[in-house]
Amino acid sequence: MRYLSLLLLSVTPHLFAQTSDPFAEGSVAVDGKSLHYRLLSPANLEDGKRYPLVLFLHGAGERGSDNKSQLAYLPRRMLTLQKSHPCFLLAPQCPRRMKWNDISWETMRPANLAQPMIWTQRGVVSALQKVVRSNPVDIDRIYLTGLSMGGFGSWDLAARHPEWFAACVPICGGGALEFAPRLVGLPTWAWHGDSDNVVPAAGSSAQVKYIREAGSTVIKYTELKGIGHNSWSAAYGEKGAIDWMFKQSKSAARPLPGLEMIRRTKSIRKGERIAFLGDSITQSGALLGGYVDLIKNVLASRKDLENVEVIPAGISGHKVPDLEKRLDRDILKKGATVVFIYIGINDVWHSQSGRGTSASDFRAGLIRIIDKIKATNATVILATPTTIGERLVGENPLDTMLDDYSAISRNVAREKNIS
Repeated sequence: MRYLSLLLLSVTPHLFAQTSDPFAEGSVAVDGKSLHYRLLSPANLEDGKRYPLVLFLHGAGERGSDNKSQLAYLPRRMLTLQKSHPCFLLAPQCPRRMKWNDISWETMRPANLAQPMIWTQRGVVSALQKVVRSNPVDIDRIYLTGLSMGGFGSWDLAARHPEWFAACVPICGGGALEFAPRLVGLPTWAWHGDSDNVVPAAGSSAQVKYIREAGSTVIKYTELKGIGHNSWSAAYGEKGAIDWMFKQSKSAARPLPGLEMIRRTKSIRKGERIAFLGDSITQSGALLGGYVDLIKNVLASRKDLENVEVIPAGISGHKVPDLEKRLDRDILKKGATVVFIYIGINDVWHSQSGRGTSASDFRAGLIRIIDKIKATNATVILATPTTIGERLVGENPLDTMLDDYSAISRNVAREKNIS
């Protein structure tokens, strides 16, 4: 679906004025609470150039509300390396008595990643999104690192969203072993002291072992002999991971299918108003690392496109009847010239509770939506519903119904002469 989608969100001018303090202050609101952060920017921003970004998660000792304590260790180190490694560095601060992820200090085991992110994690994601979208960040070179509590947080966030990062450097932490295979393709260099009596080195070594057994060839592990909990001194030191980290590039390590086709396409015109109409997949797709966000950044590299506007219109739980009800408000009145429709999963899934969409209503609703869009001379792109869950063929009782609804979508597309 990535290469069928179109998204362009222009990067606005650098928002943080340079002051005597090179670390600009910022905050994001999540669940009615504020998560504060500091942002270090390259000393000299060149027009048209994009820079790497380092997301740093501090340890338990730097928690608080002063929006300053988290600048110890890596942030101060990167301040001295701006000539050799000009970059943005984002350092959020975790409030007292909170953590970066759900972990038991008694067992040193994090919660299963099947559990939703806690609010501090969502705050980190929100801050990352805000900074990336407001500054000239190279999304192929976003790096994640953290120490101690932040090491646990780095393993967790990387496992949840490995597609966001070009490299990960978790220090004296640990992760959920059952989700280690998700990190197979992410260049990672873990560090731990073998004499650490705060967080046992087994937390890192076990993660690395599982990832290697899953097939990774891009993971490194350094266990420092005779070193206790402060393994970050070596990891962020002259012979540590910093130079290696900045050599990593997401586009070089893990090219995304279809992006080169998007770069070459001539069908997108200046001034297009591109809408994405759908459910939670489309809603989440506009977030950092989502399919529309990835396409957005590819199109942002196209110098021949100007004034392309995006109309996000994904709402979790929606079905074809819901799209039809809000079509005028969310799409037509906004003058969309290209509309990408990605719908059908909830129409099938909710049939288990009697709230699905019948096949006849699904077909009729799609036709009415497409007819109304085409009447405005807009281009329509229709996607088939994807899988529900990740099961083998024949294991999901909804597979047959999904196949039927996908066939309906294909037939409607042929009938209406759309993509």
